[in-house]
Amino acid sequence: MRKILFLLLFICFLSCQEKEIITTISGTIKDTEAKEMELEGINFSKKILLQANGAFSDTLDLPYDGMYYLILTDEKSFYVYLEKGFQLQLETNADDFINSLKYSGSGKDENNYLVQKNKLIESKYGDQSNFENVMKIFSVEENVFLENIESLKKSMLEKLASSNIKNEVFLNNEKKEIEILALKYQEQYAPYHGYSINNREYKTGETFPKAGDDYDMNDEETFKHSYSYRTLIGGIFQRIMYETPSEDKTPFDKGLGKLNTIKSEMIRSELVKNMMYEMNLSAKNIDLIYKELMKHSIDSVFKKETTLKYETLKKLVKGSPSPTFDYENINGGKTSLESLKGKFVYIDVWATWCGPCIGEIPALKEVEKEYHGKNIEFVSISIDDKKDHEKWKKMVADKELKGIQLFADNDWKSDFVKKYAIDGIPRFILIDTEGKIVNADAPRPSDTKLKEVLTELGL
Repeated sequence: MRKILFLLLFICFLSCQEKEIITTISGTIKDTEAKEMELEGINFSKKILLQANGAFSDTLDLPYDGMYYLILTDEKSFYVYLEKGFQLQLETNADDFINSLKYSGSGKDENNYLVQKNKLIESKYGDQSNFENVMKIFSVEENVFLENIESLKKSMLEKLASSNIKNEVFLNNEKKEIEILALKYQEQYAPYHGYSINNREYKTGETFPKAGDDYDMNDEETFKHSYSYRTLIGGIFQRIMYETPSEDKTPFDKGLGKLNTIKSEMIRSELVKNMMYEMNLSAKNIDLIYKELMKHSIDSVFKKETTLKYETLKKLVKGSPSPTFDYENINGGKTSLESLKGKFVYIDVWATWCGPCIGEIPALKEVEKEYHGKNIEFVSISIDDKKDHEKWKKMVADKELKGIQLFADNDWKSDFVKKYAIDGIPRFILIDTEGKIVNADAPRPSDTKLKEVLTELGL
């Protein structure tokens, strides 16, 4: 009896061993100084260490089969298809990170196809990390745009058909991805084309194809396999929040209403990230918003960031000491908040790439002119990336910006920006003569309420 029991336990042990699935990614990235890269997915993130020669090897505990993102730097990243059990190897050069990618091992056919698909898009429209190249897709008239997208879709399907891929799951999902990519482009056409012709009110014709607000946002398998689907439903979700007319509902209310119709916990967890901006100092129910964000998220990183923002916002009350800064002044040297004590300070946090920020410049100039000589300083803090430092200086000169022009030391990660929980710009802040907060989310220059606030302060 004991021998039989032992034999059964041994068979069970072997069976368990056979079911263990090992997934690995390895390879070499030449000519890089980076010490690590990151693999990101849905509710998943893993740092992968690089040796001095760029070689790496790591074991992955994947939460799902599908699309992930491999990030070397902000400018050098690309999606990668992974399944549990893959032993994928890659070789690439940091100087041409995407186009020099070559895969071997299990998963090589799927991923080499993705590189070729990207090259196909670049052959027609150029490097899509360049905004000017992106605009090439959308700057043409509607009929030409639709013809181009149909041609691109046909070329991608032909590229897929001529590949060596035998993976039926990938093939079926990729065919769906190509269709959704075309629909995503169609959804993006109106705002991008409007931007290209300097008409933000541009609308497409009645027969122009588009996804309605009732588009299926519950397809979890497609969500795992298609970045275009993730982008598409994220855009629809934002449209429901910010563009759907409602007299009595806030964007947060509308977003929450849609969120509650989605059955997939994974998809809800991703879409709720679009609502984090609504947890701000202007919100009347910040505690409720925080509670709902935490309730619908299963992403530990997002929940940590949300809690940090919530706790930061709770500290930014009227009369509390303002976080400080000491940043480069365009006229030379540095300017600190401390040096401006004795005067009210109206701060504009902006960037050269921010359309709404630039849109506030004429109104800001008028306010500065009206309050010139009064006990208030107007300070503009650029949070542009360091590589855009000269672009910042040029825009200040070209637009003849007045006031105190400063350049933050670490863009979005600057201490002042983080302590004010700034996750959207432009952001305006009003500080009193003693360096204390008057309003951590002050009215914009184009808002008539700003002058009312300044009048109440005796200005």
